[in-house]
Amino acid sequence: AMLTDLVRCAVVAEDLQQVGALMDALDARSVVGLAKGWESKEHEGDEEAMLPRSHEERVLRITSITNRFDESYDDTTSGGYRDLSLNVEVGWMVKGGVVSFEKVHSWGRLGCQRHIC
Repeated sequence: AMLTDLVRCAVVAEDLQQVGALMDALDARSVVGLAKGWESKEHEGDEEAMLPRSHEERVLRITSITNRFDESYDDTTSGGYRDLSLNVEVGWMVKGGVVSFEKVHSWGRLGCQRHIC
């Protein structure tokens, strides 16, 4: 058996300013989307070659965002419910019985397991 849902969480914000602060923090620690060249498989498995140096410390890749706070979202379909939903990809390894999350630029080189949640 393998535990794969390692990072599922929910954050409750009191107001939109807190949501903005959370998004700023995630932006500082994440690579958003796929880097140039990824879709062509030209650099598949070589994330370090694709990422600019500014991304060296980032440990998450944001793969999708659903923004139900957007003005164009019709909240009548959800009874007024609104949220911001993110899917992130993490690369991880087990070292000495401990799970460690690795930096995006080293996933390919280290042969990390990956999970999107």
